[in-house]
Order: sequence, then C-alpha cells, then structure tokens
Amino acid sequence: MTGFSSRAAILTGATRGIGNGIFRALISRGVRVATLYHRDDDSARAFIQAAAAAGVQSHIARVDVADLGQLEAFVTSSLQAFGRLDYPINNVGVNIFKPISDLSVEEWRISQDIMLNAPFVLSRLVLPAMRAQRFGRIINIGGSSRNYLHGQPGVAAFGVHKAALMVLTRTLALEEIPNGITVNMVAPGSTKDAGDVPEGQRIPIDRIPLGRRVEIEEVVEAVLYFLSEKSASVTGQCLGVNGGLST
Repeated sequence: MTGFSSRAAILTGATRGIGNGIFRALISRGVRVATLYHRDDDSARAFIQAAAAAGVQSHIARVDVADLGQLEAFVTSSLQAFGRLDYPINNVGVNIFKPISDLSVEEWRISQDIMLNAPFVLSRLVLPAMRAQRFGRIINIGGSSRNYLHGQPGVAAFGVHKAALMVLTRTLALEEIPNGITVNMVAPGSTKDAGDVPEGQRIPIDRIPLGRRVEIEEVVEAVLYFLSEKSASVTGQCLGVNGGLST
C-alpha cells in the first residue's frame, strides 16, 4: 500500500479552521477520515456531506475531546469503520490567553486536557493498530507564534501545554520509530481564519517578519509532507509555519 489512497485518519477538530483545511486535503486524496465534535451539528453535517461528495468514507462521533474517558470508544468505532488507522492528527486546541494571576485552576485543567492529555490518550490508543501494521504517521499541531519553550507572559495555559506537546512528540518519536511509526509536529504561527480569537487582537502584522499572516493552506502542506511516503526517515521534528515570527 503506497500513497494516500486507502489510508485512514483520525483528525480532531476537523470541522473548522486548520483542521477543516487538513480534512479537505485528505478527502481530496482519497483518505478516509474520522473526527469528533462537541456541539455544532451543522458543521458535523457539512463534514459528512463533504466526504460523501468526495466519494470517501467518513466517521464522526459527538464526543467532548476533554472527556478523556470517551476517547477509547471513539478510537474503537473508528477502527471498526475503517479496518485500520494510519494518520492520527491531534489538532484541536483551546485559546485561553491570560496571565497566571488571572488564570483559574479549571481553565488550566481544560487547556491541559484538550491540548496535551487528549493527544497523549489518542496516540496511546492507536499505537496497537499501527504497530500491527508496521506503519503510522502521528501529527501533533503545535503553536509557534512565540517560542513557548522559553516561556512567554500572558499565555501560560496555551504556551506551557504546547511546549509540553513538543516534548511528548519527540519522546514518542524515539519510542516508536522501530515500529514503523513516525511522530512529528506542525506548529502554525499567526494563521488567518484559524481560531476563535481574531489574530489582530493577538499578533500585530508588523511583528511578523514575513509581513502577513500564514494561510491555512500553507499549514496543510506541511502536514501533508509529514504524512507522505517521502517523510519515512523524518521523525521527532517540529516544523514552524510562522513567517519567521518565533525565530
């Protein structure tokens, strides 16, 4: 089996923003896609319709990604639907931007569950199937509007958990490369039309060396590279798509 056709993906956050861009790129290449959604029934219907229009099988479940106990049933049902899982893509995030003094314990926990614990749990759940296949491409979507590994004021919940996700990516990459599984991160910078918080409120254009915001399609192309056959020797890497913002 080569190329994208006949592959199957689990993609969190596939109904909007960067995740939706990844979803549409995958189904255009014949990849079957499973996702979960929390509340937006209209977006869920659009997901199903887009896959059907592309002639690609899809699977969707109403699951709160922060409810970690529900993820095992979702992975099991995805495996039952597709018979295999090749591309786990941990994309869903939450934008909580506050200084630590204003950050509640509940906000911290929500951020950790969505951006760090859910990728950990989902990756762990899909490993047996990918080990049996001797193939897998895990992609974690990070963030590189700032250098979060060095610490940044006002973004503790987001920055700490994205930095931890990078360490998780590198650790899992070293553990699983003997099993034919690669693990990489794509870290978008300030991306146009990607999140709930308008980018103009967070990152002024004049702070971006490129002079413009990243397009969703540019992030998608980086993901596709890590999924491709040509990236078989690439693992534990973080590719920042950010216009030089965190350099």
